[in-house]
Amino acid sequence: MRVWVKEACTVTEKNRQLSGEWVLSLLRWGLLACVVVVAVLDPAERISTRVLVLFALAAGIFNAAITLLLYFRLYLRGLPVLTLVVDIVTILALLHLSGGTGGPYIIFVTFPLLIAALRFGWPAGLLTAGIFFLDGALLIAVSWEMEQARELIFQLGWYTLWLILVSVIVSVVSERVPPAEMTDRQAWETEARMVPEHLKMVYEMAASLSATLNYERVLEAILDISRLGFDELGMRLGQSVGLVLLYDDEGRLAPASYRNLVTRADENRRIRGNAGMVAEAISSGQAAIGDSAADDPELRAFDSLQSSKSIVCVPLRAGFETYGAVLFASVKAKAYTVEHLELLTLFCNQATIALQNASLYRSLRQERDKIVDKEEEARHKLARELHDGPTQDVAAIAMRLNFARLLLDRDPARARAELERLEDLAHHTVREIRSMLFALRPVVLETEGLLAALNMYAKNLQENDSIPVTIDAEDYQDCLDLEAQGVVFAILDEAMNNARKHAQASQIWVRLAVEEDLFVAKVRDNGQGFDVENVENSYGSRGSLGMVNLKERAELVGGTLSIDSVPGRGTSVTLLVPIAGKTS
Repeated sequence: MRVWVKEACTVTEKNRQLSGEWVLSLLRWGLLACVVVVAVLDPAERISTRVLVLFALAAGIFNAAITLLLYFRLYLRGLPVLTLVVDIVTILALLHLSGGTGGPYIIFVTFPLLIAALRFGWPAGLLTAGIFFLDGALLIAVSWEMEQARELIFQLGWYTLWLILVSVIVSVVSERVPPAEMTDRQAWETEARMVPEHLKMVYEMAASLSATLNYERVLEAILDISRLGFDELGMRLGQSVGLVLLYDDEGRLAPASYRNLVTRADENRRIRGNAGMVAEAISSGQAAIGDSAADDPELRAFDSLQSSKSIVCVPLRAGFETYGAVLFASVKAKAYTVEHLELLTLFCNQATIALQNASLYRSLRQERDKIVDKEEEARHKLARELHDGPTQDVAAIAMRLNFARLLLDRDPARARAELERLEDLAHHTVREIRSMLFALRPVVLETEGLLAALNMYAKNLQENDSIPVTIDAEDYQDCLDLEAQGVVFAILDEAMNNARKHAQASQIWVRLAVEEDLFVAKVRDNGQGFDVENVENSYGSRGSLGMVNLKERAELVGGTLSIDSVPGRGTSVTLLVPIAGKTS
C-alpha cells in the first residue's frame, strides 16, 4: 500500500508541476510582450532600441528553452528555483537598463514576488522583496547627487511603498493558496492513514487483480475479495450466495464463477438479462440493491436465491463493452448498505480491467495455438506430399540407375533407353518439386497478383499431371489486398489439389468474378464426387479435416465457403469474400 501511494504521489506531483510550469512559461511570454510594449510607448525612451532587442532576445531564448523542456516533459527537480532566480535577475536587469526605480518598469517587480510566494510560501516572497529593495537602494546610492537628493529620496520612498504594498498583497494571497511545494503527496499520505488497516489488505488484494492474466483466477478473485471486503466492513454476512454472470456465445448470462450454490442445477442456469435487477444494472451501468430474488422475473429461476431477502448487483463494464454482472444475495433483510455497494463497485471496476486483460490474453493464446496448429498441419501436408511424390520418384530413380549400370555391359542399347526414361523421370520430379514450392509461396502472387499465380499453377498442374485447368476470369478485377489474395490462393490450391488427388478428375474449371460487393471464386471438377453430409458427420473419427480447414481459412478474410458434391457428378467449391470499401 505504501509503495502504491508513493508511486501515485510521484506521478501526480510531476503532472501538477509540469502544468504549473506551463502556466508560468506562458505568463513569461506575456510579460516579455508587455515589456516591449511599455518600452516602445515610453516617452522618456529609458531603454534604447538596441538594448531592448538584446534584452528581449536573451529573455526569449531562456523561456524558449524552458518551453522545450516542458514540451518533452523533461521536468528537472531544481527547475522552480532556477526559473525564480532567472526571473529575479531578469527584472533586476530591466530596472538597471531603464535607469532606476522611478520609471513604469517597477510594475514588473510584482511577477517574481508573486511567484516566490505562491511556490515557496510568503517568507520567500518577503525575501524577494528585500532583494529588490536592496537593489533599489544601491541604485539610488550609486547615483546620489545632492542637487537631486529630494527627488531620489522621494523615488526610494515610492519604490519602498510599492514593494510593501505588493508584499502585503502577495502574503494575503499565499496564505489562501497553499504553497506549490506542498504537493499532493501529503494529501495521499493523510488519506492513506485514514483508511483502516484491515481495509488496506483488502485493497492490496483487489489491486493485485491487475497483475494476473489467468481468466479463471480473476473470476474467482472477484467473489473472494468482495466477500472479504464485506466482512471487513464489520458486518459479517454469513453464508451469502455469490455469482459472476458472464455472457455466453448465445448472448445469455451464465454463472462463470459462484459461491454457496445449493443445487448443481444452478450452475447451468441461463438468463437473458432483459428484465429485473440484473437488466437494470447492466442497462444503466449503475450498481443496485434489491430485496427478495423470488420476486425478480429472472433471478427467481435460481433455486439458490429463493430464500434470499437482500441482493446487491454490480455490472462488469469496460468502456462500451459489458461482460456481465456480479451478484451477492443474503438471507438477511437489508443486509447490504451503501458501503457494501461502493466497495463492490470499486472491486468490480478493477476486476473488469483485469478481466479485459485476461480475456485479451486468452484470445491471443488461442490465436497462437491456431497458428501453431496450422503450421503443424502445413508441415504434415508437406511431409505427406513429399513422401507420396518426389520421395518415391527419387527412390525409383536410384533403383533404375542401378539397373541401367548393370545393363551398360550386357545390353548397351537397353541401357541407353533406360537412361532416357530416367531423364524424363528426373525432369518430372523437378517439375513436381517446383510445383510444390510454388504452392507453398507463390512469388508471382506478390508481384503480379492472383490471376497470374493461378495461371502459373494451372500450367504446372497440366505439365505434371496432364489435367487441363480452364480459368474464366472475364468478370474478375483485382479488388483484394495481398493478404486476402494469399488466403484465396491457398483455398483454391487446396480445392484443385483435392480434385487431382481424391476426386480423380480429368478436367478442372476455375471461375473468378466480382458480383456487386462480393469477390466470387469457384472451383469445379468432373471427378467422382462424394457425400458432403456423410463426410462432415464422420470428422470425429477421421484424421483429415480438409473441409473444416477450407472453411476456417475463408473466415480469416471474412468470407464464406460452400461445397456442393454428388457421388459420380463431380464437386463444386464456392468462395465468397466481401470487398472492403464496397457496399451493395
